[in-house]
Amino acid sequence: MLSKEAEKFLTEFRLEMMAHGKKDEAIDDMEAELEDHLIQAEKDGKSLEDVTGRSAKEYIKNISGEMPRINNIQKYIALFIVYLAGILTVPNLISGDFDWTLSNLLYYLGIIVLGPVLIYYGFKYILVNYASFKSEKIEVKGTVLIFVFSFLYMGLLVGSIFLVRSYPIVTFFEPGRDINITIGFILLAILVIGSLLMKQWFYAILALVLAAPEMIAQVFASGGPNSESYIIISSVGLLAAVIILFIGIRVMNRAKK
Repeated sequence: MLSKEAEKFLTEFRLEMMAHGKKDEAIDDMEAELEDHLIQAEKDGKSLEDVTGRSAKEYIKNISGEMPRINNIQKYIALFIVYLAGILTVPNLISGDFDWTLSNLLYYLGIIVLGPVLIYYGFKYILVNYASFKSEKIEVKGTVLIFVFSFLYMGLLVGSIFLVRSYPIVTFFEPGRDINITIGFILLAILVIGSLLMKQWFYAILALVLAAPEMIAQVFASGGPNSESYIIISSVGLLAAVIILFIGIRVMNRAKK
């Protein structure tokens, strides 16, 4: 039975290998071999440092260079960033309420660049300290931290929107509502068709699901995006879309199991 410290190291090892784009088969083989070494070392009364050296991170870095990478991992990361930018901007464009200001563009740039970094390191800390890949379980503390992190992250996003709208800094141009909506539908079509061409059905559906509440509100609400009826319809639609998406993911996971 491995110590808690050794289990944390194995979890961190797997996460780092995945982040570096290593093949799953290579990760599994190396992790199994490393686990055997750690078990034997603990039986012999040796510490984790005796196996990995003084620095666990340095050990992971050295091993990482020796393992094969998944081809074109940088390309997929770049495509994901483009996709992320699309699904964040399309709903606002379709609502006709997108602000072409410096602060707004910096806001989306921050989400695209810093958002994944925050999410990665936040969830990495939780998974390393409060989860196990083998049992596929997360401790109660880890679940609570995920909830708190998600709540704070969403609060940061929502709070930043108010700052962005209050302090535009520089307004580049103010296109009409119809132009924003047209740009939004063009980008949505590009996202969906691009995802389907890459056989990424989930991402195509996700783009449609996130844009659907705004499209429904455009049809059934009276007044612009700031009207009470529009806000109610789009908010209820978004909540329903998230619930449907969550149920769909759960059903798919159970089907795979």
